[in-house]
Parts: sequence; structure tokens; C-alpha cells
Amino acid sequence: MKKSFNIFLVIAILFGPIFVISQGYYNRYDYRRKRHEFTLGGGASNFLGELGGRDMVGSGFIYDLEFKETSYVGEFSYSYYALSKFSIRTNLAVGKVSGNDNLTNEYFRNNRNLNFESMIIEGALLFQVHLIKERTGNRYNLRSPAGRYLGMKNPIGIGLYAFSGIGGFYYDPVGQSPDGIKYKLKPLKTEGQGLPGGAEAYSGISACIPVGFGLRKAFNGNGGIKLEASYRFTFTDYIDDVSTVYYNNDALANLVSPTAAQMADPSLGATIPWNNSLTLTEPGYQRGDDSNNDGYMFVTLSAYRQLNNASRGYRTIRVNQRRRIKASF
Repeated sequence: MKKSFNIFLVIAILFGPIFVISQGYYNRYDYRRKRHEFTLGGGASNFLGELGGRDMVGSGFIYDLEFKETSYVGEFSYSYYALSKFSIRTNLAVGKVSGNDNLTNEYFRNNRNLNFESMIIEGALLFQVHLIKERTGNRYNLRSPAGRYLGMKNPIGIGLYAFSGIGGFYYDPVGQSPDGIKYKLKPLKTEGQGLPGGAEAYSGISACIPVGFGLRKAFNGNGGIKLEASYRFTFTDYIDDVSTVYYNNDALANLVSPTAAQMADPSLGATIPWNNSLTLTEPGYQRGDDSNNDGYMFVTLSAYRQLNNASRGYRTIRVNQRRRIKASF
């Protein structure tokens, strides 16, 4: 319940301004000439889940981020401008996320000694609000009769936008054994998924809610670059193949394979200070935290291009405005 409220709060903060942003006369209908926009870019990805993280227990959200596990992502998107400051965007992202317990000095996670990496293939439908429209400025330094520069509603020319929506993604966690061999983890049923007394099996496909914001800088009337940061709230806790408790390792070796038992518990063998016979990796002890789902984030730099449909657009502008539009340079 708390997580759902947090998601709602983030979306409300991002999209609340759409109801109070007014449409100025300048450039009011120009978007109808350039409704279609394509974007291509790439950048960095990171992951928030059970593995790795800060050198302490209980860190939540970005406070548990492990910068050493930063990886890559590529994105392609198409946007349709339904209004001057509102667009509908389809987005395709392909990236990689990873986590490793050997990067944290927190006693129990370091002893757990689990690791993973996974490709993420995501498709999303996003709703984007342009809080401040990017501008190319007044390139000829023209002034009004009153001596004011024309086209200076946004002197620095940088646009600001926010977005959210719904998406789906594919993931397939891979782990590396202590002897350096990589295995796909889902078939190994490391938490007894689908076995008697084990956890429920996961599918490798899940939904997500992307939330983010970005800055845009136009080079001309049809193209520019944008810097974007976003986070994905997901509906799975198994991107890293870790969620619930340890399964009986002997049973796992018999029912699945010795490799499954090895990948389920490659712990370093450390015991708790007050009981030298207990490692907390015995069957039934906590392996993950199923009260919080996994998440991942992207920071990307992209180039965008808008396509003209000038003749039709200008006719629409004339009909709606019923007067000549201002000259814009």
C-alpha cells in the first residue's frame, strides 16, 4: 500500500502542473506542423534490488545505489504531439543491469556472496508534459517598437519536461559461480521455485511504471538534444533472482542439480558473532526481501528530430487563429 501511494505521489507531482500551465499566443499552433518526433540515444543504467548496495542494512531507494554497477542502455522513441505541451511517446529501451554482494562491506550481504547480471528489453507507452518549451531564440536580435527583444520568453532556450506511463520488460538473470562459470539462474530454481515448499516460479516478463524528467536544447526548429533521467517501478522482485528465503540445499541438489545448490548458496561461511554454529544461510532464513520490488534507472543523452508537415499545418493555423501569426526568427 505504501509503495502504491509513493508511485501515485511521484506521478501527481510530475503531472500536476499540466492543469496550471497556460498556452501563450507565441508558437501556440506551431506544433501542428511538427507533430511527429523521433529520438535515438544511449547512456547509463543502474539497478536497485537485493544484491550489493551500501555498507549498511535498511537503506532504501536510491540510498542503496551501487555506482560501481553502472552499466549501459540504448533507447529509441517516437512521440506524437497531441497538444503544444503534451505528447504521447512510445519508447524502446535495451540495456543491462547487475548487482554483486562482494561490493558491499555490510556483514550479512557480503557473506551471502550472490551476484547477477541481466539484459533488460523494455517497451513503454509514456505521457509527456512539456513544462517549459525549448527555444532556438531570436537569432537576428530583432526588437519590438518598445525596444524589447523578440522571442525571449525562454532566454536560455532549454526546455523542461516530465513523463510517466506504463511499460513491460523482459529479463533473464545470469549468475557467475565461484569458479567463474556463468549460468542462467531461472532454470536453477535457486529459491525452490515450483518445488515442494518453495517459492512461486517467476516468468521473466513483468510490468513497470516509468517516471522521469528531462532537459531539451534545440539547435534549430526541427532538432536538438535532450538529457533525461528516469526510474522504473517494477512489479517483480526477481530481476536479480533473489527475493525470499533459502531453500534446502540438499533437496535442491537432488531435485534440480548440484549446480543449482551451488548457485543458490555460494556464501563465504561466516557465522553470526553470538552463535558460531549459525550462518543465517540455513533453510528458511532470509535470502532476499520480498516486501520491496526491484527497480532500475536510466540516464540518457539523445538526439531528437521533428518532421514537418508544413502545408497542412499552416492551413490549420490560419483557420484557428483567423489572423496572421507573429513572425518568429
